[in-house]
Amino acid sequence: MDKGLTRRCAILNGVVLTAAVVMMGTLSIAPSAKASEQIEAITLALPSMPNTLFIPGAWTTYTGVIMSLVQEGPLTFGDDLTLKPASADKWEQVDPTTIKYHLRSGVKFGDGSPLTGDDVVATFKYHMSPDSGSPLASFYNSVANVEATAPDEVTVKLKAPNVQFAFTAAHMAGFVFKKEQLADKNIGTPEVLPLGTGPYKLVEFVPSDHVILEARDDYWGPKPVVNRITLRAIPDRQARLLAMRQGEIDGTFDLAISDVDQWKALGNVEIIAKPSLGVFALILDHSAPPFDDIHVRRAVAHAVDREGLVKALLKGHGEPATELNPPEMWSGVLPPDEVRAFYATLLPHYRFDLNEAKAELAQSSHPDGFDVTIPASTDDPYMVNIMQSVVENLKQIGIRAHIQPVDNNTWFTTYINHEELGMQIMAYYPDYPDAANYPYLFFSKRNAEKGGMNGSNFKNDEVEAKLKIANENAEPKARADALKRVFAIAHEDVAVVPIFWPDSAMAINNKYKLTGYTAFWYSIPWAIRGLGLK
Repeated sequence: MDKGLTRRCAILNGVVLTAAVVMMGTLSIAPSAKASEQIEAITLALPSMPNTLFIPGAWTTYTGVIMSLVQEGPLTFGDDLTLKPASADKWEQVDPTTIKYHLRSGVKFGDGSPLTGDDVVATFKYHMSPDSGSPLASFYNSVANVEATAPDEVTVKLKAPNVQFAFTAAHMAGFVFKKEQLADKNIGTPEVLPLGTGPYKLVEFVPSDHVILEARDDYWGPKPVVNRITLRAIPDRQARLLAMRQGEIDGTFDLAISDVDQWKALGNVEIIAKPSLGVFALILDHSAPPFDDIHVRRAVAHAVDREGLVKALLKGHGEPATELNPPEMWSGVLPPDEVRAFYATLLPHYRFDLNEAKAELAQSSHPDGFDVTIPASTDDPYMVNIMQSVVENLKQIGIRAHIQPVDNNTWFTTYINHEELGMQIMAYYPDYPDAANYPYLFFSKRNAEKGGMNGSNFKNDEVEAKLKIANENAEPKARADALKRVFAIAHEDVAVVPIFWPDSAMAINNKYKLTGYTAFWYSIPWAIRGLGLK
């Protein structure tokens, strides 16, 4: 998912490994708070606010922060990032291509109507329909059919075994809509606020500005501690800091690591940081000049000062990225130390070296350089700053690059529609923790079409075949071998230019606590995961 688009990794827990296994994992939920512990209202800032609250119309991190309190899927991610029950109290892998979800009794939408299997089916089929144009359609590519086999049971039939599909019911692609609302073209607007079965309901939405949510008394889970939550868009980082200093907000999500010291200096702030499974990378369109030339792509790869950017922007809270996948994303497939050892074997090494960059450009069909404009989201704390460094380096080798700052909604719409791709700066965080997640999204030719994340238009038949193995075979060694070949090919062909793997952080007034902040903070109901008074 893009960064106005998550993070971390977990073991698949045998979800697609064994037939006829009933999975009934329990989610640890704190008991309802006493009246004395209730918090009437809090206000938190976001770097941007979507124009719509309909997830298929604004599939971004910040939409997720809002809608993960309003909607939920049959499953969710626990604090350890493994799959846990949500609106479904159990799920069953009947055979390698059949999954059944049993819905809890008594689950209601925010308007009081009951959740049924038909709502889940309608949601899944909406994403699957070509007519919807949903950017989350790729999560359902493996689905042959979905149907309500009982009022409280949904059965999904897959075209072939697919390891990754198990996660779909837990992230934004699986957030369930009320069936009737999906037929309303105005869903997501202030006039038609989406309903969900989550712990909060939407009561006010001003696009690009703010949203207000109120706790539900009829939620199937624990009563939320905070009665009213306001999320405000404050795009400027210093303006967010000032708002915190003046007591206008109680904290902010997506705090730039480089700003942590300034926030700590306020004195009343606690910084909550977790390792991120996100990646920043340059996306180069292989289908058109000048980036259809591998020597141009290699020149760009050598012109990125990864270590310098980690020191300058992340203050050491992150690391230079050598490949698309952070090592921890291979959990359940390979341990991180083996992943790092494998990455070290991939050739050529695209270390920061302007002489190497010049040499590669000299071998290309553009030895005298070229002009290129790179759009960069102003909502992200790093994109423009990264590109300022890259642009200066590119100019030194003869590539005349220019930055085009744009708001995140404009940037994402242009990217996802594959309009004028050229060179892009991408920040991406995983929707779920699996080693095949990133390579499938960014290296599969299926995702090179409009609505897909493969903005490089990278297409390779062997990669496609190996991704098929990694997606269908749950045996760790088979997956590891297939994915190693995928990364070897993608590395040699410069499918993308990785930059760094950042940590993530948020700030909150130190009179509060939030113990359930995880890598997937935008896909879980964070306000009922340990949020309360200290």
